[in-house]
Amino acid sequence: MKLKSITTSLVAASLLVCASTAHAADLSLLWGADKGYHNTTLALESAPLWSHALANSRLDLTAEASLGYAQGPSGTPGTSLWHVGLTPFLHWWFAPNTALEFGIGANVFSGTHIGSKRISTAYQFGDSLGVMHRFAQSPWLLGVRFTHYSNADIKRPNPGQDYFQLRLGYTF
Repeated sequence: MKLKSITTSLVAASLLVCASTAHAADLSLLWGADKGYHNTTLALESAPLWSHALANSRLDLTAEASLGYAQGPSGTPGTSLWHVGLTPFLHWWFAPNTALEFGIGANVFSGTHIGSKRISTAYQFGDSLGVMHRFAQSPWLLGVRFTHYSNADIKRPNPGQDYFQLRLGYTF
């Protein structure tokens, strides 16, 4: 239990550092589901921390702090968990307002059971792959993501959890 408190404190401190040192660029709401499980996440993404121009495109590296709520299928015991995460994202802007995004980050969940699954560790990696589009002359963005949470076999069982997510964001 002490390790869980230390880990949660470290993640919270990381989120505060990220939010205070990097100018926020996007605030997004993500909602996703797969096989009866649902996830709602509020994400604060930094402005680019690094950027590199290519011939006809651009690469950006950002940091995303997130707070989410995952629910198991209705009627199952222990149906929900909270989670916080910090994920670096690489965006490839292959068109002026459209990008592919890829991120791998650290997440801490509020427990180790969701629905009928035992995820074994509160610490989970979050891998995300998506596409997003910023509307021209507008602060809004729309995207889709696939996110997979897993403890990378640190401890078994490691059933993993997948979400196909819809993203609605507002750019500051």
